[in-house]
Amino acid sequence: MKKKHALKIWVFLIIYFITTSNIYAQTSTEKQNPYSLGTTNEFFKQIELQLITTSKTNHEIKLKTSNSESLNAKVNYQNKNSSSEIHIEGEILDNNGGSFSIIIKNEKLDGRIILLKNKKAYAYYSDYKGDAFIKETDINKTICIDYLKIQIPKIEKDPNYPSNEAKNINIYNLQSFPGAAGCLLLDFNGHTVSAGSGWNGGNPINAAPSGMTNDQILEAWEIAAEDFRPFNLNVTTDEEVFNTYPQNRKRRCIITPTDIASPGGAGIALINSFSSYSDLPCWAFTSGAGTSGKIIGEIASHELGHTLGLNHDGQSQYSYYSGHVDWAPIMGASYYKNVTQWSKGDYTNATNHEDDLNIISGPTNNIGYRADDHGNSITTATNLIISSGIISAIENKGVIDRTDDIDMFQFNTGGGNTILNIQTAERHSNLLLKVSLYDNKNILIGTYKGNPSNLSAPVVINTNLNAGKYYLAITGIGDGTVDTGYTSYASLGGYNISGSVINSTLSLSIANNHNGMINIYPNPVKDKLNIDFGSVKKNHYIEIVNALGQSIHKTSTSEKVLSISFYDVPPGFYRLIIKDSQNTIIKAFSLIKQ
Repeated sequence: MKKKHALKIWVFLIIYFITTSNIYAQTSTEKQNPYSLGTTNEFFKQIELQLITTSKTNHEIKLKTSNSESLNAKVNYQNKNSSSEIHIEGEILDNNGGSFSIIIKNEKLDGRIILLKNKKAYAYYSDYKGDAFIKETDINKTICIDYLKIQIPKIEKDPNYPSNEAKNINIYNLQSFPGAAGCLLLDFNGHTVSAGSGWNGGNPINAAPSGMTNDQILEAWEIAAEDFRPFNLNVTTDEEVFNTYPQNRKRRCIITPTDIASPGGAGIALINSFSSYSDLPCWAFTSGAGTSGKIIGEIASHELGHTLGLNHDGQSQYSYYSGHVDWAPIMGASYYKNVTQWSKGDYTNATNHEDDLNIISGPTNNIGYRADDHGNSITTATNLIISSGIISAIENKGVIDRTDDIDMFQFNTGGGNTILNIQTAERHSNLLLKVSLYDNKNILIGTYKGNPSNLSAPVVINTNLNAGKYYLAITGIGDGTVDTGYTSYASLGGYNISGSVINSTLSLSIANNHNGMINIYPNPVKDKLNIDFGSVKKNHYIEIVNALGQSIHKTSTSEKVLSISFYDVPPGFYRLIIKDSQNTIIKAFSLIKQ
């Protein structure tokens, strides 16, 4: 009897195991495979029928996610334009922060369900046959969640950068690349997000202004502008400029303390939304992140990166990689590093190996890279623009826009002291410079590299050259290994060239018109410059011009030694020109003001 009873128990357990296993397998399969909603037209009619009765049920509908599961939802926004077009949004009941959006247009279905509490997401879509589906997807590849919390006290202002930099700049008319194919708006002014925007369960959001100072706004814009410098994108703060672009070529990032879209978060964005026809914005929250220009700039680039199709850069079990030494990936947590760049996940234990540069410039976003602005060989080199021996930063600039891009320049000198200053973005540059100087026979004279811990430090060439033609090659490089530094992959960005050379005409004038020795000291100069005219006894006319070719000082003297105050002169490169009474140049010097 006991044996029969034991046998019955075993039979029951086997049947139970098989049954529950089948149920589990069926449920797992349902989650892995898309669930059919019928044709798009059939699904449209199902939704339409539910909407007709919503007034009787407090606008509540059911959204099926599988054969065995459905979600209770409340419609907060609906817009029906025709018999075949509908847009509804709302919240998922009994799921704090849960929301949905469904758009049917031209017999195409698009939409999503976001369950923040459960960290789940579903995607609505239709195929080329007109059949409609819903499928569970990775929420981390749908929306930016759990952005690493910020330790605000860790962020300090750069003591080497002036605090009143923005005082003479219209911060609401900043543009990084006017006329570009696409546009990214940093909106610091506050913005009313209308109902049906894709956020807040379809309800409107009245976002307050950022609360940032002009200096902080300028710094945040500079970071985002430099991050997107290689691409055919205009990063702007001007809404009028933004409004000139088609909806599928632009995206707004709202910088605000109003964090309704993600309470307590640092920022949020819908991934791959840039090329959509929705005006869905992304967000950076000063309530959770503070108002530091550095932090907000990093968050804005991160969230806008999501809209362009990028996912998070993590490491091992961590969703966000905060970097190593001085480097961090933009799509990780780059708040605290000096060097922040796009990444392809080549560091150890990276969780994401996607090619950021390829995705941003790829066909989905339809913006591409900037056009290459300078040739990469001696035969295609660009002439440096030189006026009276002065190389102006405004007239001589470029962008390293692709990995291992080379920009080649050429110039002539009559021989003598040559100063070349190659400056990347004055702060938050992404470009580690390598500058090579060649003679007219393509023989390398010298190689000069930037500071790998401070990419905004200029590369300075101060050397004496024989008369002739020379070439300057500029490119981006990496430093160290993928785990101690970074590669040349995303060492990209803008730069300018300033300085001075002795041209052949000036050299000839000096040789023919002056027999004495004229010297200046100290050089570099800090407070006072001295000019020693030697044994020559006649009137001298002195002019000092800056790197833009603008005269900043004129005087004349017959004294043997003349002292000129440089105390209030801004740091940079200058040219000292000495003429005689016939207005003939008899001597010229390159100056550095420290």
